[in-house]
Parts: sequence; C-alpha cells; structure tokens
Amino acid sequence: MIERELPWLAGVDAAGASVTADRISVGGWLVSPAGPDGSTVRIGGRVATVHWERGTDAVPGVPADWPVWTWRAEAECDQPVGAETTVTAPDGTELSHTTVWPESSYREPAPLGEIDFPAADAEIAGDLMVVSGWLLLDGKLPSHVEVDVEGAAPQRARLMLPRPDVTSALPGQVRQAGLSGYEARIALPQAPGESRKVAYRVRAWTRDGREWTSPTRYATLRRRPVSRRDAEAVQRSTAFTEELLGRVKAAVDTDHVLVVTHSLRVGGGQFWLSELLRHLTGPHEHKVTLVSPEDGPLRTELEELGVTVHVTGHHRVQDAVTYTAYVGELAMLATASGAGVVLVNTLGMFAGVDAAMRAGLPVAWVIHESFSLEDFAYLNWGMDALDPLVRARWEHCLSDADALLFVADATREMFLPWSRPRRCITVRYGIDLAPAKRALYTTKEEVRRELGLPERATVLVNIGVSEPRKGHAPLLLAFEQVRTTHPDAHLVIVGIHESPYCDALADYVEAAGLGGSVSLVPIVRDPLPWLRAADLFVNSSDIESLPRSILEAMAFRVPVVAADVFGTREIVSDGESGWLFLPNDLNALTVGLLRALDTPPAARERIAERALAGVGSFLDSAHYGQEFSTILNGLARGTGTEERHA
Repeated sequence: MIERELPWLAGVDAAGASVTADRISVGGWLVSPAGPDGSTVRIGGRVATVHWERGTDAVPGVPADWPVWTWRAEAECDQPVGAETTVTAPDGTELSHTTVWPESSYREPAPLGEIDFPAADAEIAGDLMVVSGWLLLDGKLPSHVEVDVEGAAPQRARLMLPRPDVTSALPGQVRQAGLSGYEARIALPQAPGESRKVAYRVRAWTRDGREWTSPTRYATLRRRPVSRRDAEAVQRSTAFTEELLGRVKAAVDTDHVLVVTHSLRVGGGQFWLSELLRHLTGPHEHKVTLVSPEDGPLRTELEELGVTVHVTGHHRVQDAVTYTAYVGELAMLATASGAGVVLVNTLGMFAGVDAAMRAGLPVAWVIHESFSLEDFAYLNWGMDALDPLVRARWEHCLSDADALLFVADATREMFLPWSRPRRCITVRYGIDLAPAKRALYTTKEEVRRELGLPERATVLVNIGVSEPRKGHAPLLLAFEQVRTTHPDAHLVIVGIHESPYCDALADYVEAAGLGGSVSLVPIVRDPLPWLRAADLFVNSSDIESLPRSILEAMAFRVPVVAADVFGTREIVSDGESGWLFLPNDLNALTVGLLRALDTPPAARERIAERALAGVGSFLDSAHYGQEFSTILNGLARGTGTEERHA
C-alpha cells in the first residue's frame, strides 16, 4: 500500500466521552497519508489537547492493512453535554463532525447563593408565590433554574437578574456573580380572606447537566379580606355616579371611538396604538378621542392625526373607594363625549372597560399581555396591593366586555376561562410596510457604515425596551460563548435606557471584554435601520404575546431566532421559517444562536423567504385597521362582532 494514496479519514467514539469538573474528554481514530501531525480536534469550539498513538485494533470499515492512529482529546468546555466534536486534516478539511453526550454522573455542583424571598416559614400577603434569590454553581451561573411549589406545576425562573450586592460581597469572584439573581412567580389563586400553607424548593442545573436541589421550605399565603366599610362606600359612590350619568345628555356618533390607554410614553403597546389610529382616522374616517392617565411624546403624533387627547393624571385603581370615583369620572367623560364605542388598550386599563359598561357603551378591550392576573397585579401594584373589591371589578370586566381582542391564539386561550369564546377574538399584528420597502433601497453596507457597525461582520440584532423579561443578560452570555466559533459575529441590543438592569449589562460587556463585538444602543423611535443592517434577528424574551419586532424583521427578510413563548410559534416554524429555543435556558439559547450562525447564508435567505411568505396574509397593518374598524362599527351599531364573523 502506498501511503500517499490513502484517504484522510477520521471517527469519533461518542459513547466513550467522559466529563470531569468542567473538562470533557473524547476519543477516536484517524487514517492519514503521513501520520497525525497537523490534524486538529475541536471540542465545543475549542482546540483540544490531543494524545496520539499508533492503533493496534481494527477499525470497522477500514482495511486492516491501512495505518490507523488512535487519539484522546481533552478541552475545557462550558457545555460538555451536547458538545460538537470536529476532526480536521492539516489543510482544514473537516473529516468528522459529531455531537457527544457524555453522562454527567460525577459530583453534585457546589452551590453558592441564597433564597432571599420568602424566608422559611414566612407569611405572604396575596395569592402569588414569588421566589427569588441568587445562585452560582461551582462559581458559575446555572443554565436554568426551576422552582417547585406545592399545588402548582414547576416553573422556570427568570435568570441573570442584576445583583451588585453579590459582586461587592464576593471580591475576586467570577464576573458572572453580578448577574446571579433569579426570580419565579407562581399564581396560587384563592378567595379574599383565605390562606394556605405550601412547600417550595429550588432546583438548578449546570451547563453540563448536573443538578442541585435546595432543602424544602414552607410559607403561608394569606389574601386580605373584603372591607365591609369600603364595600358600603363603593355602593354609595356607584349610585351617585348613576344619578349623575342620568343628567348627562349627548348625541351618539357611531363612527366616534373613545380610546382609553395606559400611557403616551414610548413603548411597544403605544407604538401599536399609534399605528392602529393612523388607519382608523385615515382610510376608515373614524373620529377618535383618547384618554390617558400619563402624558408622553406620542401625544403630539396623535394630535397630528386629528385625535383629541385628554390626560387625566394618576390611574387610581388600588383603593376601592377612589377607584370607584375614578371610574365614575371616566364614565361621565365617555357619556359626554358622544362616542358610540369604547376601545381600551392593555390589560391594566380595566377601569376604562368598567367606565364604558357603567356608561352603557359597547367596549372592545385589547389585551397584549400574557400574564396571569395575580402576576400582572404584583408587577404593577405590588404584593396584595390591589383591593379585593377592585380585583373583583377587574374579573367582572373580563367576563362582561363585549369583545376581548388578542394578537396571538396562545394569549386568547389563556384568557378564555374569563369570558365566552365568541367574545374572544385574535387579530394578528400588522406593520406599516412602506418604511421597510423604502429602507431596502439602501444597501446593508451603507447602513452599517452610517451606524458604525463592521461591514463584514455577521450582525445579530435584538430590539426591545431593555428589562429582565427581554432576556438581554442571558443573550450576552450566550453570545460570549458562540464567539469562540464565530469570531466575526457582532451583537446589537437596541433599547438601552437608564436602569439598574441596563447598568448591569454594560458592566458585563466591559468585564467580559466584549466592547468590540457588542453594541448597546439607546431606545430609538425608528429601529428600522438596525434591522436593515442585520443578518439575524434575535428575540430572547421569556414573556411576549406576538412581538411586532419579529414581524418587522420578517418584512426586512431577516431570519429570526426566538424564544418559544406564547404566539411566537404561531409565526415561526422551527427549522423551517426560523429557529426556536426554550426560554429561561442559557444552554438552549446558546444552541439556538449556534444553529442559526452555522446555517450557510444562502440557506438563511431561504428561511427568511419562507417566514415572509408565512405572514404575508396579515403582515400589512392595513388589514389590522380594516378588522378593527369592522369590529368597532359592529359594536357601535348593536350587531356585536357578527359583521366580522360574516
């Protein structure tokens, strides 16, 4: 046999892989024309240390007279479970590419952290179990954390919350300590005045699959009772409102829509409303009066559309007596306005729904949020801060509103128990396609020069007002890992503002030396140039109904990598029109990014085209304006949603 006629061949013994601490060891064999010199083994993206020996045993499928070398390679690896192992020839030719899954049977990881809340045997006000703390396993952040509470399904915790106190208390520890916080919120519904004792524990997994479980603790949840005195005051206030409403006279205009929204500041729900009102006041010629408790920069934009804007001030919902008075004021405003129908924007503006019903006006309620009522109340008003009487009105509004409108079927199904199926309608988001079409006339290279981005990098973009639920901290850590195999990648997060969370993101970028490959960009009114510059769009949120930013990315033919939450699966098919990954799982996020980055550009283009084709029936927001106009007209004219169903 002449050696120069031999082919280059290699194999990996995936079953023989082993793990010790944070290192992985993998073995295999090699056939080469002139020995193993120059061949390379990579494990998990890192070049491994390799020990070569001349083989003595036959390799199945390889002629017995061919010279075979066996090898054993070892490397540090953050993710030994599911690690990619690649063998290459001296000229860079890939000989073997295998995923190894060694069993993680070695020691339990050493935990460092605390469950800060609740304390053992604590008494908690309300019907929401909030479990929070910080945790490092073997000095590193866990891949995911799960909270088990008696009486509820296990729930994955939100990861990588800022903990500057941990950083200051652990000098010299790993830089990840500052993002070691976690939190899970589990709804345990109970009636006013009821209490229950529950057991709870925290479970966590390292990035190589090892598990740690905390000792079991107990806590008692107690929901406050209804105040008889407040209930009597509410009855008197309600009667007074009804008396005043009987004195208010105004001609009703069925084309006049009264909109009640939560804020005129910059945000996703506000941008959605601005886009919708552009259609309602334009092509569909509705007269619009808008009421908001909070002023903001969007007021000028809405007034230019011809919308009459009225800012009421504080949104009074926590106290039953002042809430009832607030609803009465809104009801009188609604009656005096002459509007024929009310449109309420966001789950928290139920006072607007209550006011519409008290005024005898039909009401459509747009719910973007995919939160339980217990969770939403905690996030907006604090632990058990919402008066039971107010909570009862909230639930009544969900039950009796003429129409509940959602952007995703998953969110609609979440709220079905509160209403009747025919009243619950999915109307998918649309966007204004004209700016996207105009932006496509500018080349990607030109936009990148204007934005200060590297022209030849693979640019990943995430757009969203930065907060923990957007998952920007896990995205940074996952990106840090994928850069070992994709050093040309560049991550852009658009949505930075003054907050402890954003400060923690900036600190981590600096500590990790990612400044040259990560851009943290402040909130912008027009994010479209960043989409034009993108090769991939990443949505790492753990709670979303249907992000408009994903639709905008699809309009720009940018392939999407997204957490599999609520309505995302309804427009992204994993592996076909994008890539999905489990939320609140660092390993899953890392693998999702690698799947997308490892896909050749031509294949990514085909994926983006399939995504655009899949949402083409509703992507243009003109359909959205038409559907809303039909629903509102039907309600105003007393036909309900029959016109839409017809």
